[in-house]
Amino acid sequence: MLIGIVGTIASGKEVLADYLVYEHGFKSFSLSTVIHKELNEKGVNRFTRKTLQDLGDELRRKEGNEILAKKTLALLDKRQDRRLVITGIRNPAEIEYLKKQPDFVLIAVKAKKEVRYRRLIKRSKPWDPKTWSDFIKIDRRDIGLGQVISGQQVRRCIAAADYIICNNSTLDVFYKKIKTVIGKIIVDRT
Repeated sequence: MLIGIVGTIASGKEVLADYLVYEHGFKSFSLSTVIHKELNEKGVNRFTRKTLQDLGDELRRKEGNEILAKKTLALLDKRQDRRLVITGIRNPAEIEYLKKQPDFVLIAVKAKKEVRYRRLIKRSKPWDPKTWSDFIKIDRRDIGLGQVISGQQVRRCIAAADYIICNNSTLDVFYKKIKTVIGKIIVDRT
């Protein structure tokens, strides 16, 4: 089974991925691994979310909008894992490519901006924006406002999801919603 996870910044995508890893034995991979690898090869050790977005956009523009999904699956072809979860999906072409794989399911995670901003500040990743206005700029780009077809298109990706989980409450409530959706997926796939 291959589960893709898409969602807005700090919506809870990694919590969902971790749940699949620890509760159901999935292996987790991110499309951004390809971007991090490219940055390392270029000798870039420090980066911002904008740097990551710019390089992702550049790779899609130069090598095709599905390139991150294609490169990620090429890395995974050598593995024998049968339960995989892929995060970091930000362009509809990546979804189209992944949907060609057997047993692919796409789950979207959504949350209100204010909730996501509080989470982002609390988690404090080095590349995360530190102010509300910087968060709004990054979020607008991420969801696809003002973006070209090879750019970030998370809003369109969410619209393509097979399942959507809203995560505006506590972790316990989110886990209950995750369990419900995963239960439906398992039933639908058997």
